[in-house]
Amino acid sequence: MASTNVSYPETNVTKAEDLAPEITIDYTNRFATGIKKLQKLLGITALTPVSSGATIKTYKYTTDIKDGNVAEGEYIPLSKVSKAIDQTYDLTLQKWRRNTTAEAIQEKGRSVAINETDGKFIAALQNEVKTDLFGAVTGTTKTSAAGENLQQALANMWGALTQIFEDYDGFADPDDDGADGRFVFFVNPLDVAEYLGQATITTQTAFGMSYLKNFLGLGTTFTTAKVTKGTVFGTAAQNLNMYYVPATGGDLAQTFGLTGDATGLIGMTHAAVSTNATIDTLVMGGWKIFPEISDAVLKGTISPQ
Repeated sequence: MASTNVSYPETNVTKAEDLAPEITIDYTNRFATGIKKLQKLLGITALTPVSSGATIKTYKYTTDIKDGNVAEGEYIPLSKVSKAIDQTYDLTLQKWRRNTTAEAIQEKGRSVAINETDGKFIAALQNEVKTDLFGAVTGTTKTSAAGENLQQALANMWGALTQIFEDYDGFADPDDDGADGRFVFFVNPLDVAEYLGQATITTQTAFGMSYLKNFLGLGTTFTTAKVTKGTVFGTAAQNLNMYYVPATGGDLAQTFGLTGDATGLIGMTHAAVSTNATIDTLVMGGWKIFPEISDAVLKGTISPQ
């Protein structure tokens, strides 16, 4: 039998690691940069890593304070402080995958077929985070006073939130520039447009969401169609928390070759699939956004007279 005289491993073989660093680090870093900006605006002081399968519990305290006006020698009634579970969340590792064919890479080039498409893939995952965020905010049924227009509704909500948080020293202004940054609001953009009319406003963007900094002097206001027109939501800027399953570092990242940024919020890898000549993009991560004090997320309504 004739020898092929081929030595292994062959030289100039394109391997998965030749693709992964350039593609993976680029888009996971973009994802994390957006998260950090959103984190600052919402006053989330830390992204807290927990193990997959962990259960997160928040607690609510109730107090029963008796009258302290007790005569000399008389029985002093007991006051009581009770602690009970308020919210329970299960945090699990989530997995997403997309696939690119050899023909797509040949026709469009790697930059379009993989890199740019992965960028859209990551942008879609941002929507998963935003869905979780809006679910944490718009799930409340606790209603504050209504207003005849957007300004009145937000002002009444600002007043109600100020009363709720006046005894919570931990809820400080995240920008340290006065009380106006203590609260965040979520409104429908059509309500903002109706209130302002022809006025020119400057919106900024964080993590794919538009917001108005210190809108009407009350706080940072996010505009989103996920909030029903005529409805507004608000809470303290530091009342929202984000826990996540680390997708980089440890056995998970080592086993699957995941790379990401320093937060480890998401991990990504690419692998060549020889059975059908494609490139797999695999992303892993898991997170949960929730209010620390569930009773301090308020819902308001705009009720024109």
